Amino acid sequence: MNLSQLYYFRKLAELQHYTKAAKELYISQPALSDAIKSLERELGVPLFKKEGRNVRLSRYGKEFAEYVDRALRELDHGIELAHEHAGKLSGTLKIGALYTVTGDKLPALLELFHEQCSSDVQFEVRQGFSAPLIQDLKADSYDVVFAAKGKRNEPTLAFDPVFSQQLVVAVNKSHPLAIKESIRLEDLLGHSVLTYRHDAAIGEEISDLLAPYKIPAKYEFDDEITVGGMLSATHEDECALVLNTVGLKPFSRVAVIPIDESEVPPDFHRVYMVYKKAEYKNLALERFIEFVAEAKDQCVSSEGEE
Repeated sequence: MNLSQLYYFRKLAELQHYTKAAKELYISQPALSDAIKSLERELGVPLFKKEGRNVRLSRYGKEFAEYVDRALRELDHGIELAHEHAGKLSGTLKIGALYTVTGDKLPALLELFHEQCSSDVQFEVRQGFSAPLIQDLKADSYDVVFAAKGKRNEPTLAFDPVFSQQLVVAVNKSHPLAIKESIRLEDLLGHSVLTYRHDAAIGEEISDLLAPYKIPAKYEFDDEITVGGMLSATHEDECALVLNTVGLKPFSRVAVIPIDESEVPPDFHRVYMVYKKAEYKNLALERFIEFVAEAKDQCVSSEGEE
């Protein structure tokens, strides 16, 4: 048994897919398969079970994974400490982020970090919605997440604003509002308004925004792609209050109209860098947090959901 086998086992246990795990480990799939088979022969028990194209941990694998995770975390921590003493930034940071933030602004931010700070720090990026991302951060699945805050009261977490996002009205180009260059919220009265779910941070913000105008809305949707698809196909009197994101761009039949800035500022929705306040932070994580705080002025309005 060697360290490589344990790292391979951990990655396969995380992804439960040989091809994906081999890709992230930068090895061939046969090499990964051979390493796992060798580990199973040495331990004398099966660690994985096939499940279609995927695999899942056997009961022996689940028990073994707990010890492997604990041992490798301690080892990684020791390596990081040694690098810290040497003044070297390295290691892997686990980042969670809103879907469309990962499509544009976040990759640019990570590339800038590699250029200005260290190319030896690696990033594992996963996508999701704000509430699950923050829960996973609290459960130690991430080192930092980029998410919306909403009305959450999280005293143990720091929320640093990084990106701002514009709220717009989206309609089918055959809609009566499509000819407008700018919209006031009162223009939505009498129309069927679609927007995000109430339990999403952006849904809460829009609900508060519309309340004084007594504008009813259907709070049913998760993302801009779903809304864009509906508006593109419909000929009914529907419009949507959505964030102006890359998710709307594929829909050539959808018009995106800005809202009067006296009613809704261009930076209506904020995306925050979220991390634990009191948790131990290795040198790479501390420098990344500092870097994002310094670089956020270079981050123009981002495209994202929630």
